[in-house]
Amino acid sequence: MKHIIKIVSVACVMLLMSCNSGTSLQRYFVDHQGDADFVAVDLATSLLDTDKIEFSEEEKEALESIKKVNFLALPLKEKTKTRYEEEKAVIKTILSEDKYETLMRFGSNGTKAVLKYQGDGSNIDEVIVFASNQEKGLALVRVLGDDMKPKNIAKLMNAIDKGDVDMDVFKNLIGDIDID
Repeated sequence: MKHIIKIVSVACVMLLMSCNSGTSLQRYFVDHQGDADFVAVDLATSLLDTDKIEFSEEEKEALESIKKVNFLALPLKEKTKTRYEEEKAVIKTILSEDKYETLMRFGSNGTKAVLKYQGDGSNIDEVIVFASNQEKGLALVRVLGDDMKPKNIAKLMNAIDKGDVDMDVFKNLIGDIDID
């Protein structure tokens, strides 16, 4: 009987250790926050002065569903070239987990990017954008929220892309970040 209890105990410990063997996206962000090679910014959307930005109702709803944005970048410099490839591989491994669904892949001018999400098709809790460029480096953006609706997020992104939203409001909040 003691032998069986020992075997079951060892099996449980091994099972628990195997469940937590991989690095999560959250752990990756935390581990690289204070790293001198990285640029890290955490932005709570509640800090935005949204009175200066004109939004449609869908865009307002989308912005209100976003709670926090984490930004992490590794600018490519001579001293970070080897690290760039290593970090890119680690991020790709994390994002290949089954819990992340690919929404789209895109690229231009040497930049490759992937947009992934976590949640079901109608209510998303996390959106991840991972972009890399052999000349500029890599960037990882994590958008956290509650029941974000894909169509509203898409409208907000289109408004930003078209220039309907003045990005100076965001720049003033996070300051000047030089990642070139």
